[in-house]
Amino acid sequence: MHARAFAHATEDLDKVKVAMANVVGPVETSAVSTEGVHGNPLTILEADVTDPDDILRFFSKLDREDLQTLMRTLDKRVDEGCNLFVKIDKQSAFLGQVRLDRGDDVISVRIRVAAFPASCAVAQNVVLDVLEQELAGREKL
Repeated sequence: MHARAFAHATEDLDKVKVAMANVVGPVETSAVSTEGVHGNPLTILEADVTDPDDILRFFSKLDREDLQTLMRTLDKRVDEGCNLFVKIDKQSAFLGQVRLDRGDDVISVRIRVAAFPASCAVAQNVVLDVLEQELAGREKL
């Protein structure tokens, strides 16, 4: 899983790091300073998660409604390279709530799905199984 967020000059970089950690867990985050399209200072934060348990934990942070939204929109979120793309609300993440978002001020998450044979349809089915298992596990509680 790879996550990326942009920290604008008007934002507290430490708060964006907290938001990122709330989404991906306590992994090392890299930061690169650059300029935006209009010359504004920008910091790009990136983190990689390789532990499968940590990746599954990401889904457990989403509420039931967001999991169902992912299930309904998988055809728009999984590409031919077997990557799942999810946007997380950066402000909510800072507050400890991992929620889907569609805007630009987000934490972008890309999850490479292990699918064999490697195809968009197989990857979608793998993700669907994971989401269904997550929801089923909550029903047992």
